[in-house]
Amino acid sequence: MTAPIDTSILPDHVLSAILTVAKRRKVPAGRFAFRGHDYALQRVFNELRRECNSALLDAFVFSDTGPVPYSPILNDSVSKLQLSGLIGRENPDYEVLFLRPAAEDFYDKFLSQQLSPGQMTELVQIADAFLAKVSLV
Repeated sequence: MTAPIDTSILPDHVLSAILTVAKRRKVPAGRFAFRGHDYALQRVFNELRRECNSALLDAFVFSDTGPVPYSPILNDSVSKLQLSGLIGRENPDYEVLFLRPAAEDFYDKFLSQQLSPGQMTELVQIADAFLAKVSLV
């Protein structure tokens, strides 16, 4: 049984934290960008939910009613992070998703203080699993 979800930590926060920790584990001083078409990101997070057994991922609920599992919350979180300037997408096909410096600032000033030590440990495990599933560019 997983712990109850902390409502002060939004799905957008979780996504931002995963990307920031992944960046710091793989390219601490460089640009963090990966191939991130919507359908690929949906697949990756659906797999992470099944494999990582973390309450941090519970907000990303997937519907199996369509041809492939889909999480409207994940899609909404990506859009919110893009609108807020924490992540970006490159043209022409928006295939590459990248982390902006503001995401690390947000993580350092807010998110890292909202997460418990246990959640931080889970976050590192999720970030490592995420890195194993995406292609960095």
